[in-house]
Amino acid sequence: MVRLSSLRLVWVVHFHQPSGNFPEIYRRFRERVCRPFLDSLERHPRIRMGLHFSGGFLRCLEREEPELVEKLAGIVSREQVELLGGGFYEPILSLIPRQDALAQLRKTAEWIQKHFGVVPRGAWLPESVWEPYFPELLVEGGYEYALLEDRLLERAGLEPGELCHPFLTSHLSSTISLLPIASRPSAEIPFRPLREIHASLVQLCHRPDPQMLILAQNAEAYGFWPSTFHRFYEEAVLEEWLTYLENQSERLVLERPSEATAGRWPSVFVASGARTDLEGFALPAAASRSYFSVREDLSHRFDADRFFRFLHGGAWQEFFAKYSEANWLHKKMLAASFRMADLPNAANLPCRESLLAAQDHTSYWHAMSGGLFANYLRDAVFRLLLQVEEEVDRSSPSPPAATETADLDADREPEVILRTQLCRAVADPDYGGSLVELAFLPSHYNVANTLRRHPKVFPELPPIEPIEDWHRRHLFQEHFVPFETSLSQFEKESYIERGDFVNLPYRIVSLGADGAVRRLLLEREGGIYLDQERRPLRCQKLFELEEPGILRVRYSIINESELPLELLFVCEANYSFLSPEGPQRFLSFGEERLACGILFEKVDVQSWQLVDETRSLRWTWTLPDGPCTLWHYPVYTIGYANGQFEQNYQGSSLGIVRPLHLPALGIQAFTIFTRFDHLQG
Repeated sequence: MVRLSSLRLVWVVHFHQPSGNFPEIYRRFRERVCRPFLDSLERHPRIRMGLHFSGGFLRCLEREEPELVEKLAGIVSREQVELLGGGFYEPILSLIPRQDALAQLRKTAEWIQKHFGVVPRGAWLPESVWEPYFPELLVEGGYEYALLEDRLLERAGLEPGELCHPFLTSHLSSTISLLPIASRPSAEIPFRPLREIHASLVQLCHRPDPQMLILAQNAEAYGFWPSTFHRFYEEAVLEEWLTYLENQSERLVLERPSEATAGRWPSVFVASGARTDLEGFALPAAASRSYFSVREDLSHRFDADRFFRFLHGGAWQEFFAKYSEANWLHKKMLAASFRMADLPNAANLPCRESLLAAQDHTSYWHAMSGGLFANYLRDAVFRLLLQVEEEVDRSSPSPPAATETADLDADREPEVILRTQLCRAVADPDYGGSLVELAFLPSHYNVANTLRRHPKVFPELPPIEPIEDWHRRHLFQEHFVPFETSLSQFEKESYIERGDFVNLPYRIVSLGADGAVRRLLLEREGGIYLDQERRPLRCQKLFELEEPGILRVRYSIINESELPLELLFVCEANYSFLSPEGPQRFLSFGEERLACGILFEKVDVQSWQLVDETRSLRWTWTLPDGPCTLWHYPVYTIGYANGQFEQNYQGSSLGIVRPLHLPALGIQAFTIFTRFDHLQG
């Protein structure tokens, strides 16, 4: 008779919702995941496991559902569940300053100790992002172990069969335990039929060496994803799984994570990495496509795992090279952190909390859905960071300058900041002299928060061919196109661009402040390309930001060739009001109101307003040199979630269209006048 070995089972479930998510999402997550899951644990007191709740989500529970915090405290008090810590607001620890990473780690530990009377010993690492120096950081933050995806340890030369227990890893003199997450079983258990799960676990018990299986799962799988609530609670699959675990107590030894780390374990040193199913998305689009194609080809081999363990995608930081919008957010966050750190009372500033909340990792990357591509999540980060900047400005020994140059996106080229009481405008001379940020300060609203339609990789062909933008989407970008260009062509990126101004450098001619007016004059000596011929064209763009909230953009277009030019000039202005429809966000043309999500063309337009009552903003546009044609269309990206394609609204594009009739050496000048008004009440 074969005697089966016992299997030590460590099970951890992770609960988090990103900062800035919709209230209804939080409510649904609480009601369809948190409450029924905790109720199930209460009915099965012999289940021992680990739970991780991000600090931001715990605060949400404390505010909205305090009885769930009490319920969790009861489960913790009987030592049924071990609470894991980590960064309070779910940051990627390697992407934030060291002092912030330590503050995040310690804040979670202090919150858990205050509310539950225990000190967390283990750290949850979002998306299994790992850097070799993390042991030192975690030990200094008060932690003894972390969970990490098994494939990252396989890259260190370990065989899959060796990942049956914890390991030690260290940096300098700091040592922690690593619990290798069994990624494939974590994705399958308990979603497969119970008889299949049982067979798999029995196989592990047949192995000669002592076995430990470490499962780590996202709580969203337990009721939040489509059909999972019905499966786990109405069909009682979770109840069945918990009952099975209790009934198999002679064979399955349930352990909390810290119990599993006790003992003597071998050492391993793990290179930088992240969840292997996400690393491919960090690569540039063409490389990402090739990466997933290679993985698909390999998957048909009987020995695919022999190759997969050494197949590496992109570094997590590559998301910032891939997505300029993520890079801008990230560098803005870093700048706010460094400025705050220079203040003598930085740790006690109320906006310290806003800075930490802005470090939630979700908005800084993207795979197939959500994250960076959710405009409301980007807006939440901008909102927090603008609040931080405002308070840091007030707390600084001297007020910020009305105009300033600084390298804000780490490209070694200066951006220009213009400030008034109501506005903060940031121009990027190196990228078409456009406004990469335009903030309405009373409601901390960056209206330039429009995401480009980036090329993407999907597991199947989308129902419609995605439109890919060839340039970033900023405010006041200059296009020179043929007269026959239509709005449809412009919206679909199927037009002919004759100029070289949209994404190429302008030089700073002058910058200064005169009383209430801040002025930035930019110039580019570019060209118009007609067939094989280049004709020199100079574009001057003068930004005038005047107290309290007036922005004028004065254009001078100079034909420097000996031949006339006949073209359409399109000033593109991308804005984001977060929703394409609704009675509180609209464009106004006198008595006529149009939703932000409508494609339309209007002729002989001289003034209009953009209104977002949810953020108390009225943005008036006027063309003092006479009417123009106005193009408008919504900007949607395509996402893929739970096996279905979706459209994500990123903002809208305004095109101010004027015919250019430039004689040889001729000049054409015109002005765009805009004004921010703060709606009261």
